Amino acid sequence: MAAKNSSNVSPYVLLICTDMLAWDTLVDASPQGHIFSKSAFIKSLGTPYTCYLVTTPQGEVLAGAVILEKGNRMASAPFAFTPHQGIVFATSVAQQTSQKRLTVEFRITSFMIEALLDVYSNFSMALSPFFKDLRPFLWHNYGLLGLPKFEIRHRYTGHVHLQNFELTEFLTAVRTVRRQEYKKSQVQIQKSADLQLFLSLYQQTFERQGLAIDANTLALVRHICEQAISQDYGYLSAASVNDSIASMAFFISDAKCAYYLFGANDPDMRDVNASSKLLLNNIELSAHKGLKRFDFVGVNSPKRGDFKLSFNAELVPYQEVHL
Repeated sequence: MAAKNSSNVSPYVLLICTDMLAWDTLVDASPQGHIFSKSAFIKSLGTPYTCYLVTTPQGEVLAGAVILEKGNRMASAPFAFTPHQGIVFATSVAQQTSQKRLTVEFRITSFMIEALLDVYSNFSMALSPFFKDLRPFLWHNYGLLGLPKFEIRHRYTGHVHLQNFELTEFLTAVRTVRRQEYKKSQVQIQKSADLQLFLSLYQQTFERQGLAIDANTLALVRHICEQAISQDYGYLSAASVNDSIASMAFFISDAKCAYYLFGANDPDMRDVNASSKLLLNNIELSAHKGLKRFDFVGVNSPKRGDFKLSFNAELVPYQEVHL
């Protein structure tokens, strides 16, 4: 690790982290940690990045943040297919008593804002849903006329809690139409290795909605999926009828949570209700793996958001912060 920025009066030091094993250990243990800040996923994005740590002068790690870069600027958050990559606190911070934790997290966040603004000409982060105290952003340059203030953008995702999960009981809580689709559907669910077919259906799904998906975006989706499969934190699931695949979805996971990252459907097989059964089957599979949550990865557009929430997902807020 090499020092990036420090202060003679601050109780904190900002360092660049080059040890990805140590970085992933911090992310895995942090309450704000998630797959999108793990080193393997970051590398799959194919963009420059730097992982920063906040430590005490004695070297104790207190927090960190990965920054995707565009020259001397932070890339505008959220990066494509990456809902969160904000500040993560170490367990030594998170496990303190409530009052002390609030104070320490506030001070660390305030320090990180100032230290990172010494490195970059802007500030842009999409924070974890488990990052709660926005005051350091709201109070930046507070009361100072003519100086920039943070813009806070509110976003939402949907979580299904998987502790003591039973599919039969869960089905009683989902929207009636989803329960009916699940019961009527005759599709078979299995893992798939046919990434090329998935990408074809993914492109067709957007085209059916009148949306164009460019070659660079499709290449990024491919690279994210290939990296996740090769590193064993992602898999492709397919729903088929008579050997014809009607729906496919790509899921990734970390030690705590499964994430519904990509979905695609055959436009000519929409009447077989494949996507509902595909999602419910994989929610159940995530529970059987011992994961705590299933994250629908954003419910911020009207149609897709309503579809995701119809699976009895809890509406969970998170924030983007931009300066």
